[in-house]
Amino acid sequence: MSESPSAEQLSAEQPNAESPSAEQPEQPAPPAPIDGLEPGMTIVRRVRGPRRWPGIVSGLLALLMLASTTAGIQLASRNQLVLANDAAYAAIAFSAAAIVFGLIAIVKSWGRGAGIAGAVVAVLGNPLVLLYGLSALGGS
Repeated sequence: MSESPSAEQLSAEQPNAESPSAEQPEQPAPPAPIDGLEPGMTIVRRVRGPRRWPGIVSGLLALLMLASTTAGIQLASRNQLVLANDAAYAAIAFSAAAIVFGLIAIVKSWGRGAGIAGAVVAVLGNPLVLLYGLSALGGS
């Protein structure tokens, strides 16, 4: 009959986890030194400034809208009405896009000054606003 191993035999075969002779996991190697960095110094990551592109895009679209409006007026004075109409529609599209980007810039503070300028120019230079505003002033 085989006898079951006693508790002393089992403990002799298995190392005790609390004893110093137990295997411990390997510690990670210390990081390699970086040139010019003294011990105890930390690396500081450069934080990007705020985004400014929506305000800049709004300003550029407003300038394109003004150029298209000017071209449309010049074409209408030369009796090229189809091209003048196309230029007016392009100016309206540029104006709408400039207002959208201007509002994004104003709300998010991403180039707020350029966004305000772009939105104001886009509203005041819009061909529809010019048509109704100048008609109201002229009385016809």
